[in-house]
Amino acid sequence: MKRLFFGALMALAMLVSCGGGGNNAKQKKNVSPYPVNSPVAQHGRLQVKDLQLCDKDGNPVQLAGMSTMGWQWCGDCYTKESIKTMVEEWGINVLRLAMYVEEGGYNTNPIGFQQKMCEMIDICGELGIYCIVDWHILTPGNPLDSKYGGAKEFFSFISKKYAGKEHLLYEICNEPNNCLEKGDPIHPWVCTKETNVTWDMIADYADDIIPAIQENYDSAGVTHPVVIVGTPQWDQLVDACLKEGMYQGNGKDLCDSLPARDARLKHDNVMYAFHFYAKEHNEGFEKDGKPDYYNMYAYMYDVLGKLPVFCSEFGLCEANGNGELDFDRTDKWLLLLSGNNAGNQKVSFCNWSFSDNERSSSALVPGACAREAWNDVTPSGDYIKRVLSVVNKGGADSTVLKQSNLYTK
Repeated sequence: MKRLFFGALMALAMLVSCGGGGNNAKQKKNVSPYPVNSPVAQHGRLQVKDLQLCDKDGNPVQLAGMSTMGWQWCGDCYTKESIKTMVEEWGINVLRLAMYVEEGGYNTNPIGFQQKMCEMIDICGELGIYCIVDWHILTPGNPLDSKYGGAKEFFSFISKKYAGKEHLLYEICNEPNNCLEKGDPIHPWVCTKETNVTWDMIADYADDIIPAIQENYDSAGVTHPVVIVGTPQWDQLVDACLKEGMYQGNGKDLCDSLPARDARLKHDNVMYAFHFYAKEHNEGFEKDGKPDYYNMYAYMYDVLGKLPVFCSEFGLCEANGNGELDFDRTDKWLLLLSGNNAGNQKVSFCNWSFSDNERSSSALVPGACAREAWNDVTPSGDYIKRVLSVVNKGGADSTVLKQSNLYTK
């Protein structure tokens, strides 16, 4: 009898574990299974209407939170206690779960990385915040590369398990780019180029992956989830679907005239990814007599009147995740994302990154995770905590998001 009883308990445990994404009795009664007054309980299953991320009732929503670093490097930073601290003390309402595919990530242990993804999805659900399931490609930068051949199986697995849950968003290809590989340990940012990774390549990939996600939501009889799709040049050429010849290495300024087209994805609830690193991506630089060549503020100001955008990663420093922090330029970006743009669009954002490595983009000081010192912050982490207090908690803090840094075009 003990064996039979133990077996029944194990079967029950499997039903409610990492894979148990189906509707439960509370959901059938339209009672949220998420903590009372939590972000997911308040907003429910998110959707995209026109340019805007919205709640279940169609009201605009701006999520603000953190992104993980690669779990293979700082896995001890991601526990229930650390995520709880981010929710209760930092004020995040979304956590981006950045699962590297190469770089020592998913491809080294698919089952192990799936299990870790499930563990963190479950923790986010238990705490009532949204999470982004991020298939974090980097090098090679082409999402169609054979090294990413496991994408469809992975997203089918996750979406089947969690279609009944309301707190998942999907980011199907982080930062598409022209890099084939990086083999220089002295200059790791230098990469071997391959054929230009264009929007059309990304769209081919998206048109394969998105239906694999949506069919599981159809089977569960629920609304399709929000899917964030990467854009060329490390998520910087956001409107490549609207312009012929907008691709990395085209030699054009961002404001140069290109033939118009409409190659937007035809799926519902799709958003286009944008990433910035404030020290490097800003008002541009002098070139060919132009003082503001590659002015990304001006470019994105207009893009946000054309496409629904999610800023799934940003940093205060240089694009390599290190170097000097630029607080004023980060203010300018976050003010632009908070509605100061052509579409009056409120753009959700995640900061890179909640980790404790030696880079200036890390929110925690080196060694903090081993000590479980979740509030032992770097200058970047301190700034982000103050921003989250203002954006998500309605706090008053004149040291961040200063109106003097507002971008004007």
